[in-house]
Amino acid sequence: MEKYILLLILLYLVQYCTVSISAAPSNETNQEALLAFQNLITSPNQFLANNWTKNSSFCSWFGVKCSSKRQRVVALALPNLQLQGIISPSLAILSFLRELNLENNFFHGGIPYVLSHLPRLRVIDIQNNQLNGSIPTSLFQHWRVQVISLAFNKLSGEMWKGPWYVPELRVLNLRNNSFTGIIPPSVGNATKLLNFSLYGNRVSGNIPEELGNLSQLAFLNLADNQLTGSLPAPLFNISSLVGVSVSFNSLSGPLLLDEGNIEFYIGDNPITGTIPSSMGNISTLRKLYCGNNRIAGKIPPELGKLSNLRQLNFMFNYNLIGQIPGAIFNISSLEIVNFSFNNLSGRIPSTTSLHLPNLKELILGVNQIEGEIPSFITNASKLEKLGLNRNFLTGTIPNNLGNLRELRHLFIHTNQLTNEPREHEFRFFNSLITNAHVNGLIPSSIGNMSGLRAQYLGGNNLVGNIPSDFGKLKQLQGLYLHNNKWQGYTPQAVCHLTNLVELYLNGNELSGLIPECLGNLSMLQVLYLNSNKFSSKLPLSIWKMKHLLYLNSIEGEVPPNIGELEAIVHLDLSRNYFSGMIPSRLGDLQNIQSLNLTNNSFSGQIPFSLSNLTNLEFLDLSLNGLSGTIPKSLEKLPHVTNISVSFNDLEGEIPNGGAFANFTMQSFLGNKRLCGMHILDVPSCPINNPGQKSKSKELVLKIVIPVVSSSFLIFLLVSIWIMKWQKKQKSKDVEKVTEIGTYQLISYHEIQQATNNFDGSNLIGEGSSGFVYKGTLSSGIVVAIKVLDLENEQVCKRFDTECEVVRNVRHRNLAPVITTCSSDSIRAFVLQYMSNRSLENWLYREDCHLNLLQRVTVMLDTAMAIEYLHHGNDTPKAGQHSLG
Repeated sequence: MEKYILLLILLYLVQYCTVSISAAPSNETNQEALLAFQNLITSPNQFLANNWTKNSSFCSWFGVKCSSKRQRVVALALPNLQLQGIISPSLAILSFLRELNLENNFFHGGIPYVLSHLPRLRVIDIQNNQLNGSIPTSLFQHWRVQVISLAFNKLSGEMWKGPWYVPELRVLNLRNNSFTGIIPPSVGNATKLLNFSLYGNRVSGNIPEELGNLSQLAFLNLADNQLTGSLPAPLFNISSLVGVSVSFNSLSGPLLLDEGNIEFYIGDNPITGTIPSSMGNISTLRKLYCGNNRIAGKIPPELGKLSNLRQLNFMFNYNLIGQIPGAIFNISSLEIVNFSFNNLSGRIPSTTSLHLPNLKELILGVNQIEGEIPSFITNASKLEKLGLNRNFLTGTIPNNLGNLRELRHLFIHTNQLTNEPREHEFRFFNSLITNAHVNGLIPSSIGNMSGLRAQYLGGNNLVGNIPSDFGKLKQLQGLYLHNNKWQGYTPQAVCHLTNLVELYLNGNELSGLIPECLGNLSMLQVLYLNSNKFSSKLPLSIWKMKHLLYLNSIEGEVPPNIGELEAIVHLDLSRNYFSGMIPSRLGDLQNIQSLNLTNNSFSGQIPFSLSNLTNLEFLDLSLNGLSGTIPKSLEKLPHVTNISVSFNDLEGEIPNGGAFANFTMQSFLGNKRLCGMHILDVPSCPINNPGQKSKSKELVLKIVIPVVSSSFLIFLLVSIWIMKWQKKQKSKDVEKVTEIGTYQLISYHEIQQATNNFDGSNLIGEGSSGFVYKGTLSSGIVVAIKVLDLENEQVCKRFDTECEVVRNVRHRNLAPVITTCSSDSIRAFVLQYMSNRSLENWLYREDCHLNLLQRVTVMLDTAMAIEYLHHGNDTPKAGQHSLG
């Protein structure tokens, strides 16, 4: 039996070798395949076309590597060449190809399906191109492929849901595409997978438990997708796992970790539960980010055993409670500790033996921590950011905080701290406090912090003079001293801060002269000096600062050379004491987006040059003494969304083009002599000059005269048509109406029955001579019955005359009388019922609408009926006017 099996295997191997040899491409087919590939792409300066020529061996072509024995292409590596075009299916001829590297180019189109049939392919790296479409499904059944890197393309569709057979696959990088669907459970078949990334797609559903089968997995990145459910428990049993990131999904459930994880990112999900104490067993854990979740409970002391931990971040969970274990501060490798925005309480451990040589960030803000700031923090010599704001800290600020030479940001505002220096060697540097509500003086030792980049002191109750030691902070880029109670002069030392970008001195009690040397701060972009007690005008040197972007100043005249502020985008001179005319050189500030001159004493006219500010979005000239007109050229400003000229002495017409068409009355209040029809509550402008009169005449010539002429012509044509039509229809006007005498007279009793005893619901009309009812005769005919008012003697006397008239009336536009009723109790006419109601309804009711042609027809028919009554029969005219 064993002999037969060996014989079958031998026959199979012989057949396989024969097929492989016969199918192996020759040198010529390899060259033809490469040339076909080259024909579908372009390269800068035709580099590839000039290099790949038939005059040389294709094995010497750039990016081509051949096997030494068979001279077959085994690698095609053309990364970072700015190649454009599509990937030719001809590459499938390269049956010995092991590596295809086309990363960082501009290939578009789809991935050729035949590439997945290359039997020896190990690496396919086409990341960072513009490929679209889906991944060939057979690529997930390639038994030799080791690296599939298709990241940063435009690929879409769902991943292959069928069985995966990629036993050698080590890297699967599909990040930053548009894949949808679920993570197929069969991915667990790729048991040699080391790196799996789906970051930045639109994959949904649960994370399959089969990922736990990837026993060699080191990095798993599923962040920024639409995954739901909980983290599968088997995932945490992978001892080789170094980094996991599942942030920015919609995952939930408890947090489970086990030995072996080194970097773990599960933040930005609604993950619940508590921090497992078993996490302290992961001795290799280096980074743990669980921010912006819903983790609750206490911080387990076991975390203090993580001797290799560098980053520990549980910010924005809101529900962590209890005290921070002191053991955490014994982890000497820690660089970042962040428990901000929780509900922690108790004190920060104050043991002086704690040593944090590598700590760079300690963020514990927005909790309920109490007690004093522990002195051990000053041992963290590398600390750059300290956040203790919005807690219940008390006591004084440690004297030796000034030793933290690397500190860049200190947030301790909204606490109950005091600042009462007891000795001259007090080394606290308030220079980074934001909204701390600290009282007192700033010690001169603040100058020790030579590495400081920004000092936030705004919004406190700081008093005294601004320390000249600020001038020692040579690296300072932002100095924020606004909204305090600083007094005295502005120190010249501020001018030594050559790297200063932003300077806020507004809202204090500073006095004296504004230093002229401020104009020498060439890096300065923001300068706020308003709301002080300065005794000088703004130095001319400041108006010449070419890099200044934002300026809020004080008083005096704006100099004519303001146009030298070439870079400025925000100029705010509002609520000061500026006077004189607005300089026309403001029109040179081509980058300005916001210009606020409100609440000053500017006079004169609005400069026409403001229409040159093509980037202007906001313009406020209100509450000044400006006169003249609003320049119509301001209509041309393409980006302006808000203009206010209220409460000046402007006159003339308000422009109505451009953005002005959208402005309301609020933009023009308090200017009694402005006019313009397009703004509500503004009088229209009178025509009082030759130019306006000529325009009005031109309007009459162009519009009014043609309209009148056309109307007259239409009237003339209609009149001629009516006359001709009247002659043609005159013979048809007289209808063969049966004389009244041919109908049997109707009795009062029948009329009573027909109108249901004159019920009000049948009343359809009322006039001076009587009432009109709707009735139904015994024969079923619906009629209109006009009942005369017997108390009116004149009406009764005319009854016989009217009977004579209706006997002879025969016209299609006059309702025929069917019969009459005459007795001591009633005088009535029975007329044909008009189901479409009266003409009055059609002419005056809102729910009835007649167009122009219909109205002209009504006029014509009425006129013809009246003409017939007067001239078309021999009936006495005395009775003709009483009809209707």
